[in-house]
Amino acid sequence: MKSTLTTMTLSLTGIALAVGAILGVVHYATEKPIEQAVAKAKDAAMGEILPPFDSYAAGETDSEELTLYTATKDGQQVGYAVDTYSDNGFGGRIGIVAGFDTAGVLTGYRVMSHAETPGLGAKMDEWFRESGTGHDVIGSSAPLKVTKDGGDVDAITGATITSRAFAEAINKAREALPQKR
Repeated sequence: MKSTLTTMTLSLTGIALAVGAILGVVHYATEKPIEQAVAKAKDAAMGEILPPFDSYAAGETDSEELTLYTATKDGQQVGYAVDTYSDNGFGGRIGIVAGFDTAGVLTGYRVMSHAETPGLGAKMDEWFRESGTGHDVIGSSAPLKVTKDGGDVDAITGATITSRAFAEAINKAREALPQKR
């Protein structure tokens, strides 16, 4: 077959259609398993970050971008979890689920998604919960601010931007709590 503009156009169109169809099938086949994996990860995170509870349910916040969950045990509220984020991370958006007791004290957090630098910003999932350090935020009830900005939370060495974004996300979650509205 002679290589002409028409044959090249038809060949590329055929290849593009075939690849598009394959991508569509793969997306369809993996969509539900991905949703199930995300839900399972969120359930595991809730178990780690909240006080002991029987169930949790999504509620409403003043923000359309945050989701507030109320945790209950024996019919009594025991805490809240907030799906929060910051778009100011070094690598872009940082997604966090943060847990609070009913008084607004941070009981835990789990970084759910990020694109931070491995070995630096990626350490935030453990860095801010190392007890006995100047960067342990578990148990805090006041807004978080890194020391470089006049606060009292030590930033991750070499990842101040990530640390600021982490603090922003936690502060955003704290503002979404019912007692703060």
